[in-house]
Amino acid sequence: MKNNRSYCLSIAGYDPTAGAGVLADVKTFEMFQVYGMAIITSNTLQTDDRFLSVQWMDIETIKNQMETLFSKYDFKALKIGLVENFDTLQQIVLLAKKLNPTIQIVWDPILKSSSGFDFHSNTSLKLIFLEENCSLITPNWNEFASLWGNDPDILLDRKLNTSILIKGGHRQGKKGCDLLYIHGDFVKIDGISFHGKSKHGTGCVLSAAIAAYLAKGNDLINSCTQAKQYVEQFILSNETNLGYHYDNK
Repeated sequence: MKNNRSYCLSIAGYDPTAGAGVLADVKTFEMFQVYGMAIITSNTLQTDDRFLSVQWMDIETIKNQMETLFSKYDFKALKIGLVENFDTLQQIVLLAKKLNPTIQIVWDPILKSSSGFDFHSNTSLKLIFLEENCSLITPNWNEFASLWGNDPDILLDRKLNTSILIKGGHRQGKKGCDLLYIHGDFVKIDGISFHGKSKHGTGCVLSAAIAAYLAKGNDLINSCTQAKQYVEQFILSNETNLGYHYDNK
């Protein structure tokens, strides 16, 4: 039987709990009926609530795997998660664009110290590269502040090639409301505030769901809106810190 599904690729870390990273991404892809593949950037030692250590994959191995997969499969969207540093991220993005110039790239920035990610030198140049080469960047409120500053309005006077989804889970006063910067303006994506309740890996699931929707040909606003609804369902799926995935046909 012919494969009628679009292909979607995750390049991210391996979380043995499957709550986050490539395992969570591929599970999310399957729920949206796209065929998911994955390349790991790291192997982590962790549970759903403890991060102990990380072992990084070398960039040449990652690039060799990319070249092998891209040579056969037409990936419509790429989700990038945990990476070691900006140089690794840049090489992944540049190679993806070389292998498929039309691919849509969703970068979920993970900037906590446990990731080892460094944005402290030449920040503006690094941001310009990402703004010119990513389709969407999905920071939470704190990650946005680390990259662009505390006021999202700074984006309004800039003509960016990328869109930016500022997730509202850490937003004081308006938790649950996301802001999507697109075409020079903001679109509010309202949602439910769970008053602190969350799940391990919600950022991974959200960005993977957006990538899946994009791979199926949906526009960005619809992709972000539908993905947010899926994550809300994911958060409410049970009382533990590890969410369940439900078919979202």
